Amino acid sequence: MKRIYTILIAINFLGSILGCGLMTGKGDAEQVAESFLQDRIVNGGFAGDDKYYSDIFWQHTNEKTWENINQLVEDALGDLNSYSLKTWKTQSKVHTSQLSGTFVVLVYDTEYEKGNGQETLTMHKGVQGQDYLILGHHIDSPRIQELIYKGIQQIAGN
Repeated sequence: MKRIYTILIAINFLGSILGCGLMTGKGDAEQVAESFLQDRIVNGGFAGDDKYYSDIFWQHTNEKTWENINQLVEDALGDLNSYSLKTWKTQSKVHTSQLSGTFVVLVYDTEYEKGNGQETLTMHKGVQGQDYLILGHHIDSPRIQELIYKGIQQIAGN
C-alpha cells in the first residue's frame, strides 16, 4: 500500500510540473497570437503582420501565393471584427532539426464584416528560447469555400 501511495504522489508531482510548463507555453503563445489578431483588427487586414511568422513558415511558403490568399480572405470576408479562443493543444518535441521546441495549436472562432470563420494558428518556440512565432496558419470559412467552388466551376466550364 505504501508503494502505491508513493507512486501516486510521484505521478501527481510529475503531472503538476509538466502541466505548468504546458500552461505557460499556451499562455505565451496565446499572447503572441492575440497580439497578431488584434493588429489585424486595428490595422485592417494582413498589412504588416509578417513579423509574427517564423522563418520556417517563409522557407515553405511562396510569398506571392500568401499575398493572394490574404487578398482572397479580405475580399471574401472583409476586416476582422472579433475573435475568441475555441480550443488549444500543446506538444513539446526534441528533434535534431530546427523544429525542436514547443508547439501550441490555437483555434479561434473569428467574426468578419461579411461572415464568420475559424482560424488555426500553429505557434512554435524553438529550444533556443525565442518568442513564439506562427509556423502554420489555416483560415476556414463557408464564404471562402463558396468562392473556391465557384472558381472551380468556372474553370471546369460548368
